[in-house]
Amino acid sequence: MKVEQEHIDQIRKQFAELHNKEELINLLSYAKNMFYGEECKPVQLKSLTYYANPEICKKRYQTFTIKKKSGADRTINAPVNGLKSILRSLNFVLQCMYEPHEVATGFVMDKSIVDNAKKHLGHHYVLNLDLKDFFHTFDRNRVKMGFIYEPFNLSGDKEPLAFLLASLCTHPFEIDEELKTVLPQGSPTSPTLTNILCKKLDRRLNGLANRFGATFTRYADDITFSSPHNIYNDEAFNNELKRIIEEDQELAINPKKTRLQKAGYRQEVTGLIVNEKVNVGRRYVKQIRMWLYYWEKYGYEKAEQIFTRDYIADKGHVKKGGANMANVLDGKLEFLKMVKGAADTTYLGLKGRLDKLVINQDTNKTEIAELTNKGLRFSNENEVLHDPDFVVKRLKQFTIDPIMKWTTHFWDIPTETDTDVHSLRDIADHFAAVNSRFDEFVALQKYNNNLWWKVIYPFIFQKKPKKNENKDNPYRWGEYNLHIGWQYPKFVAEWSKDNYDIPPPALKKTPFEMPLPSELITDLANQKYRELFGKEIRYFGDAIQMFKREIEFREDTKDLYYEVKVLARQELTEFSVNGLESLKQLSFFTYTAPVLKAIRRIFRMIQSRTEQREVIIECKKLTDLRLIELRIIHKNSLSHRESTDDKITKPSGDLLEVIKNLISICNFEIESSFNDGIFRITYLRPNTNVIKLNHLRPLKQSLDSLHGFTYVLKFPI
Repeated sequence: MKVEQEHIDQIRKQFAELHNKEELINLLSYAKNMFYGEECKPVQLKSLTYYANPEICKKRYQTFTIKKKSGADRTINAPVNGLKSILRSLNFVLQCMYEPHEVATGFVMDKSIVDNAKKHLGHHYVLNLDLKDFFHTFDRNRVKMGFIYEPFNLSGDKEPLAFLLASLCTHPFEIDEELKTVLPQGSPTSPTLTNILCKKLDRRLNGLANRFGATFTRYADDITFSSPHNIYNDEAFNNELKRIIEEDQELAINPKKTRLQKAGYRQEVTGLIVNEKVNVGRRYVKQIRMWLYYWEKYGYEKAEQIFTRDYIADKGHVKKGGANMANVLDGKLEFLKMVKGAADTTYLGLKGRLDKLVINQDTNKTEIAELTNKGLRFSNENEVLHDPDFVVKRLKQFTIDPIMKWTTHFWDIPTETDTDVHSLRDIADHFAAVNSRFDEFVALQKYNNNLWWKVIYPFIFQKKPKKNENKDNPYRWGEYNLHIGWQYPKFVAEWSKDNYDIPPPALKKTPFEMPLPSELITDLANQKYRELFGKEIRYFGDAIQMFKREIEFREDTKDLYYEVKVLARQELTEFSVNGLESLKQLSFFTYTAPVLKAIRRIFRMIQSRTEQREVIIECKKLTDLRLIELRIIHKNSLSHRESTDDKITKPSGDLLEVIKNLISICNFEIESSFNDGIFRITYLRPNTNVIKLNHLRPLKQSLDSLHGFTYVLKFPI
């Protein structure tokens, strides 16, 4: 996020003019737009009021523990998503309003642990102190007083705003068997607020350092003094240090984390070596070399097994889902570049080796897979293939493959003389034929995990629920959570034995005619079915109709037209939307739910940019290219960014969610006038092997002209 001085000046101006909650949410919405970009939605007054009151919103934070390197537990209080969004916006406002003391280096814009460590280079003595229970020392009243004084000045008739903001930033926790409303460790605003509330501490400790010829910095709760001579045995220095921290500022020194480091020995400041130059430890580089060597020697799969074992043993904890070796290596090299510099030969050598390995991995089309009774498991689950043609080919089987067609198209009742595949004699033969196609369909999870596990596998193949499913987490499939499929529960098979297998042809009934128990149909499914057909789901054939809507937009029911029309009505309330009629005459196979989710996200991005209020929908069939091309044009709108901006080359927020939804569904690109020209930026394109969501490589092409910021979805047919 590039912050210009004009943005800071605007935030300071708006804050100075605050008088009520309405003006506060306008300020937070402006900051949110700066923080998240053009795709964000404004802060709502009801959300601000709700999250500011812990009596009303009792679950504002999720509490969990992680292991420190020492083995002890660190408690983290993470705000829920709605509160987090508001606090991030407020934190941006706080950082624009407040200029921390020069000695404060933690959680300060444009400063890092490297800046903190540089201050202490080459000194004979380095003293590290740690402040105990740092965030929990600052209670709501202390935070409120911070908002009352400079630079916020929310005093007098503005004091209710100071209390509101303090309530938003603090939370009641049980500390030492006493309920205290304090700053949470894990909240976006807590580090910035401690910098604000510690300004007097920073000023006084810096004065102490100057008086004794030392250098002082503070990185959050990590305090460092360094000096060319040993002042740390001086009683006057130690007494004054303790008085300022514990008596004057009512903070506590953690004696277990106090250490004096002398020259000739390893000296560390915030985890970095500062003896001669700022550097990482030898083990850090050695570990990167070791993992790169394993990858080069054994290949990615075996190397990652070794990496996972060592990484968990070293770190003591990993996030749910494990750690990806390529991502960890990339992150470690970025950190190494920050510490040693982009021109450092050690960094360049290691970075070159990683880049070569990643390129070879991306171009390798042979993914190691294991076929199990649950399906395929790939060596790297953070990688997925983008191949919409493969997905469409599988979905078309429900129309062109006689065996799969049985599951979606009404059966002809066989006569006594029929001998073709449509007239297998009993339901068991039908299921055996369908199950023979399992190996063809299971590969879908490599391309679109949700399409396989949430739709096709449970509705077509699943014979019993997974072990972790129970009454609270029942068997279900699809967007509307229906509780019956072809093979589970056994209603279809049991009913068909009595009504299809045994009776003579004249009395046979197909599974499509089987009445469904009401407990297998969700209210959500019935509501949708009423919207579509004016009645509730009563037969298994009705459930099959819902399945067909999951895998195809159909022309006869104008699915795409009606669904997009509803989305436009819901999301583009202030806009004129033209061209919806072009969606009416189209039929094509695709996974429909994520397509509609992507379109909703696109509409929300457009809704956040109200300077131009006309949207044009263009959809046409490109027969020669075997594509359906859907163009959503925000007429006369343009991007205020460079085409090389990280928001474009490394998409996040709503744009990244659109891309995630469309992987192996369709190809996707945007077209816009940027500050540096008119370009098409392609994110998902044909012949893309492995998509790493945090390493997208957009393709940029110049354009001569266009009608406005355009989102282009290209579906294979």
